[in-house]
Amino acid sequence: MRNLRLGISLIGISFISILILDFLPGPWANEVPFADSTFAYVVMGLVFYVAIYFLGSPSLQYFGLPRWHFKTGVGLLVGSFFVISEITGSDNVHLGTIISIRGVIFLLAVGFGEELVSRGLVYGALEKFGNLSAIFISSLLFGLMHLNLYTGGDWDPWEAYWHVTSAFAFGLLVCALMIITRSVWVAVIFHALCDWSIVFDKASANLPGRQDWGVGFWEGVTVPFSNVSLYIACALVLLWIDRGGVPVWVYRLALKWKLVKPEIFVALCVAPAPTTGSEIRHSLSNSHKRKAI
Repeated sequence: MRNLRLGISLIGISFISILILDFLPGPWANEVPFADSTFAYVVMGLVFYVAIYFLGSPSLQYFGLPRWHFKTGVGLLVGSFFVISEITGSDNVHLGTIISIRGVIFLLAVGFGEELVSRGLVYGALEKFGNLSAIFISSLLFGLMHLNLYTGGDWDPWEAYWHVTSAFAFGLLVCALMIITRSVWVAVIFHALCDWSIVFDKASANLPGRQDWGVGFWEGVTVPFSNVSLYIACALVLLWIDRGGVPVWVYRLALKWKLVKPEIFVALCVAPAPTTGSEIRHSLSNSHKRKAI
């Protein structure tokens, strides 16, 4: 019964998010480019930030700056690959300085609002059921939230399926980035930059309403598989690195380049990989003791 109430609450959260996006702020902001959507996403983010704070959600641990660790560097490196691909792969159009600034603020507002809902409140509420369950379900709800873009005359089953599926896999990657960097703000900025084409891609403004894609069933089903596979693979690698410390292959590479002594590698083969400087020094000290004996 308790799990049922939680499930209903999470579905309710999704509907509240959609209602905020659909009905705020009103006609007064329609004349200013991006003003209406920016306002709606900021309000949504603030509403759920207050909810996260007063509920004492476990996700509050991710509301600080990124941790100073090599794993953060790995996460940022992976994230930068997707950001650079998104920006350079778009048919960028010059919108003028003022409109471009408003566009960037809008993208940050999108990242802020959607991440506070999905990675902030929903992930935090589900974390007690296990990290993997929280990642999967919060990402699934994140994907389903994008169905609000395909209502009424804009309904397109193929495009809705492609968007929801890609958004789900993208959510897995963003969640992994938040976990490995220990900061939801990395997820917010990453999310914003990966939506670059919404504002700056010339083609994005030319696809209103339903499109005649002319694809067969199997072709339509498999369209998002390449992006989905890449997102999921990168997410799994980041989660594996975060959970397992320094991978053994990294030490093998360091041994090959003579960056560490062989005694450390031998110790790693029979003990968990050290993740801090003090643990590495302790392993080295123990190896010298064994050698002296």
